[in-house]
Amino acid sequence: MEINIRPVRKEDASQLIEHTKIVLTESTFMLTTPEEFTLTVEEEEKWIEGHTKPGNLIIVADIEGKIIGNLNFQTSKRKRLSHLGYFGISIQEAYCNHGIGSKLLEYLLEWALKEPKLEKVCLEVFSHNKRAIHLYKKFGFKEEGRKVKYVKFSDRHYEDEIIMYKFVK
Repeated sequence: MEINIRPVRKEDASQLIEHTKIVLTESTFMLTTPEEFTLTVEEEEKWIEGHTKPGNLIIVADIEGKIIGNLNFQTSKRKRLSHLGYFGISIQEAYCNHGIGSKLLEYLLEWALKEPKLEKVCLEVFSHNKRAIHLYKKFGFKEEGRKVKYVKFSDRHYEDEIIMYKFVK
């Protein structure tokens, strides 16, 4: 199984939508619920175009041309926060534990070193996503804060959201 990590292309929009639908139905690690995700191909193409500007990055993991993971990073648009940005990763469950998350993070961090203004890479992760937290810590990310009972799954089930960071310069 050869994993290809590459920048997203506009023509990936349809596959990226399918990937997102799969991830949303098989995981409780995403903020968006499956019924809330209603993007059209045209809207996804516009999202791709809007996020492939300098300071932003969208990459995909594909196997034989099929998108099975992605990472998107966006630098803050605010002047006083322009030294940092946030990213999110999604990988289909069938492809977890194959090093794809590590490959996506390696790509991001190499890219981040070349971004002149970027100093701090940030993320937010649900507290029950132990596999992702382990990955982020392996790459040197540290917990910066926690939003307690931030996500409500049911009347009695909440999860915290953990804010993590890594300085790249």
